[in-house]
Amino acid sequence: MGLLEEKLMTAIARLEIIPIREEHMSDQIAAAVDALDQFDISYELTPMDTIIEADDVSEIFDAAAAAHEAIDEDRTITSLEIDHQPDREQHTADRVATVERELGRTPQG
Repeated sequence: MGLLEEKLMTAIARLEIIPIREEHMSDQIAAAVDALDQFDISYELTPMDTIIEADDVSEIFDAAAAAHEAIDEDRTITSLEIDHQPDREQHTADRVATVERELGRTPQG
């Protein structure tokens, strides 16, 4: 599915994959992000991590595992943080908009 899209989402996750190597790691990060495209998730790549939304938490676990396995290094550190509320729809954009309104700003997007 790819970039964050509108659909019923009950889980939001933060995925960080760090290939341990001396030189740049953008090629390995690209391989991990490419692996995410195989799954029914929405995601947003940021400079520090990738934010994932899914309607099924198991899809997040499967996508994170595939992204981790896409890294071709001897050592890889992967962190996954999930907020799962199966009885409630949630989107990252809504969370950001709530904070912007609290600041008295017009929500972006």
